[in-house]
Amino acid sequence: MKFSLLLVAAMSFLPSTSIKARPFTNAEGKTLEAEIVRASATEVTLRMVNQRTATVKISSLSEIDQAYVRKWVISQIPSLRVTPNMVRKTTKESRKSFFSTSTRYYRQNYELEVDFQNNDNSKGLDTTSLKYMLIGQSVNDPEKHRILGVQTEDLEVAPGEKHTVVFEKEQNTYSEASSYGSYKCIGFVLYGVRKKDNREVYRYASTPQLEEALYSIIQLGERDMADQNFQPTGERGRSSRRENWKPEDLPEILDPRRRETPPKDNKRPSPPIIIK
Repeated sequence: MKFSLLLVAAMSFLPSTSIKARPFTNAEGKTLEAEIVRASATEVTLRMVNQRTATVKISSLSEIDQAYVRKWVISQIPSLRVTPNMVRKTTKESRKSFFSTSTRYYRQNYELEVDFQNNDNSKGLDTTSLKYMLIGQSVNDPEKHRILGVQTEDLEVAPGEKHTVVFEKEQNTYSEASSYGSYKCIGFVLYGVRKKDNREVYRYASTPQLEEALYSIIQLGERDMADQNFQPTGERGRSSRRENWKPEDLPEILDPRRRETPPKDNKRPSPPIIIK
């Protein structure tokens, strides 16, 4: 792959950090200055001096650069065993609302703990930011998505030690009969980066669809709306007073009696009593 094409196909923008660039050369002899952002067994993501990033096959680089990438992987992050433990529960209930005499609601509850086991007895994991995102899909339009919740926790793991990240309980309520923006949670993603240099430590998606779009999803914020490819649409979910509603408050909020007009009192007022 030509490096000129990498500049056009750069994946995303990342926060500005101090660049420690070095020359990378591909099999065709093209060279550019860049630093490694992340790398797997087969691919490496390079960040160039203009802050753009691009992912290439390690095999497309020179032998010297291939060896450098593999050495970088070994030296940067300790060997970790990461285990997400998700407890999901969905409950159903039918109740009257302003929109219907009998509407079935589904309440989704999510509790997540993530275990980090450092298998390296000589190297610890520096302060890392772990982002947890719940993803929703419109019950009326499968091409529409919304970020239902975002939580971020910092962690460190000493050599040979274990650390568990516990996120706050998340809830999502939706109705299949809703006609105005009800979203069903379809999964979650996790993304961890080392804070001192923004290097990727861990990534996880609960479904293949979310895994394919993970790097697009992590650029979104809470309540952001996205299309079928998880590209932002520029819209946001309902906010203001609704932003603070809790699922357990919905029966009262949607109670049709809240919209009823009090009956008028047609009695004429009694004349005042005058004492002479």
